[in-house]
Amino acid sequence: MLCLPGPKYHITFYLLIYFSDFIIIPWLLNLPFTSGSASFREQEKKILDSIIGQGAYDRRIRPSGLNASAEGDGPCIVSINIYLRSISKISDLDMEYSVQITFREEWKDSRLVYRDPSEKIRYLTLTDPDRIWKPDVFFTNEKEGHFHNIIMPNVLLRIGSDGGVLYSIRLSLILSCPMNLKYYPLDKQNCYIKMASYGYTTEDLVFMWKKTDPVQVIKQLHLPTFALADYITEYCTSRTNTGEYSCVQVKLIFRREFSYYLIQIYIPCIMLVIVSWVSFWLDPNAIPARVSLGVTTLLTMATQISGINASLPPVSYIKAIDVWTGVCLFFVFGALLEFALVNYASRSDAHRAARKRRAENQQQQVQQVLGGGGSAFGFTGGGGGGGGGGGLGNMGNPGYGMTGGGMGFPPPPPKWDSNPWEPHQPMPPHPMDPPPATKWEARVDLKPRGFQYSSDNFHSSRASYVMKPVLRGPQPNPPPANNKFHQVEVRTAPYNQNCLTRWFAAFQTRSKRIDVLARILFPLMFSLFNVVYWITYVVILG
Repeated sequence: MLCLPGPKYHITFYLLIYFSDFIIIPWLLNLPFTSGSASFREQEKKILDSIIGQGAYDRRIRPSGLNASAEGDGPCIVSINIYLRSISKISDLDMEYSVQITFREEWKDSRLVYRDPSEKIRYLTLTDPDRIWKPDVFFTNEKEGHFHNIIMPNVLLRIGSDGGVLYSIRLSLILSCPMNLKYYPLDKQNCYIKMASYGYTTEDLVFMWKKTDPVQVIKQLHLPTFALADYITEYCTSRTNTGEYSCVQVKLIFRREFSYYLIQIYIPCIMLVIVSWVSFWLDPNAIPARVSLGVTTLLTMATQISGINASLPPVSYIKAIDVWTGVCLFFVFGALLEFALVNYASRSDAHRAARKRRAENQQQQVQQVLGGGGSAFGFTGGGGGGGGGGGLGNMGNPGYGMTGGGMGFPPPPPKWDSNPWEPHQPMPPHPMDPPPATKWEARVDLKPRGFQYSSDNFHSSRASYVMKPVLRGPQPNPPPANNKFHQVEVRTAPYNQNCLTRWFAAFQTRSKRIDVLARILFPLMFSLFNVVYWITYVVILG
């Protein structure tokens, strides 16, 4: 006989059935999935415990080599590749550069081989990389470095089912970079990232570059004064008294950006040199302007050179920038020396002009004396040889000589030209004249030391004046009777002039000629220097 619950149990029974539809059934449906996820993580934990659990793995012992044999164990092969994230600074003064990289190592460790029956675990990730053995790599040219721990330590360690280990870490390094600045700033620099084993020799550990993409560089890598032209992977195994140590390196080839130095160094130096040439167009007597311009450009050039050398290390060889700044300084200093030469020539020209004015004044005095009677020279118009001192015509008489405090000359012919400076006019012969083939000359040297008379032939410069009695035979038209003195002729020495000499003769003073010559020679020599400089350092030396 079937017994049914009483009426008071009906409500409770129906409530249980109702809630079971919303609570029990969904819980039963989700039960297999929850247990599956738990089993997956449990399987991962079991694998980790089995390979690196307590007593299962000793991280002090390196892995066995790939070519292990009965005679011995081969070295562990570590494959290296790096990812170049940034290069923040390249210092010529300190010869160093800063770089941020992701450093990766891969090797095989047979002790870490595991089996996953479900084949769902591709690799195991460790948050504590110190649980397993790692190569003792160090950077041989490192000066400073640090790890990145924000927000968590930037370290990755993966273990594959075949025992393969991937170790990746982010590093910031300051590495030394010895530079050859002989061609600075037209140079290329080779900087290295060197990685070697510190304690393991090549019998235990060998570093090798990864076969594919050993070095990766971030796209759009920009540097302020350099450009990364290329990179080359190399090996740098070294031998010391403790053994041979494996080493790999990557050579980063940096090309210096010349546009920066063209704007900051070369163009300002060219402008300073050109500004120093402005003094060639100033008046030689503008001494304050030319001195201030020359000294200012010289000091500015010296300041420019000091600023350049302050950013470079002291080296024992001549750099390309030293050649440029040295020659520019030489041209600026040469412009200042040119002013000193012009100033000296200007003062010399002034003294010469003063002497010339004195000579012209003396010449005028001579003309006045010659036109006024000639008593200052002791000339007499008579033919006797007594008190007057005689004339040219009486040179054979006893009266010829110095008389009356003057210089006696024989009496001139009876008739002379009215104007002693006019062109020569025919004159009648004198009874006491020498033969026609002989001529007597009296040279008047218009210099401050006085007058000098000579019978030599004239061979001096064009600034000499000749007072010459011209002795002629009978002429059809005699000269005026009131001309009592000899004729004075101005002669110029014959000389040949080329076009350059005639062009320079257009400038009256030597100071002006020096300025004009400097206007041509300085730009010409500076242009020639530029041609030689750029051909040598850019074309020939590459």
